[in-house]
Amino acid sequence: MKDELDILKEVGSIAAGHGGVALSEILDKKVILEVPSVEIISAQRVPKSMNLEKLGIAVFFQLLVGLQGKVIFILDEKNAFKLVDLSYKIRDLKREPGIITEVSLSLIKEVGNIVVCSYLNALSLTLKRIIIPPLPTLFSGSLEDILNIGFFGYEEEFAYIIEASFKEPEEDIQGSFYLILTPEAAKDIRESCKKLLEEINKIPSS
Repeated sequence: MKDELDILKEVGSIAAGHGGVALSEILDKKVILEVPSVEIISAQRVPKSMNLEKLGIAVFFQLLVGLQGKVIFILDEKNAFKLVDLSYKIRDLKREPGIITEVSLSLIKEVGNIVVCSYLNALSLTLKRIIIPPLPTLFSGSLEDILNIGFFGYEEEFAYIIEASFKEPEEDIQGSFYLILTPEAAKDIRESCKKLLEEINKIPSS
């Protein structure tokens, strides 16, 4: 299990490099994307650090090609506003306090798309398969509602929780995404990671 998580975290490091460049381009400011942790949980166990009563915004993907499952990228309300404020500040625009506009929602959707697609592309290269994410959808509500919708139909499955952190000189924005897989897809990833480790171990040390 640890080796599997190590590989998935390394995938995150690769994704962070590409995702950071893309985020810097859309925000017109240097942004460092980090993926500091990867954890596997059952669909019935929510991370203890999450306050389910908080409001949040989520970007949702249904995976059909290459992997079967779902991906949910989540920002709680505080971090969503921090991301929007950063974008407005860079463009020298003023935002009305406490309100997220259609433009703001579009930005959050684009950022979620970049973070998730960067990870899926890196995972695709690592597992040597094509993973095609569909167009994302956006929804908001309490974190409890968001997770209930995301895990609906997957109550007995396991999820990979991948933390994501965006950093620039003035802000540190925290988000996370859940890679929720069917049993077959989870088994497939474990077997692919095992084969990859076997290939690595066959490489003679210098």
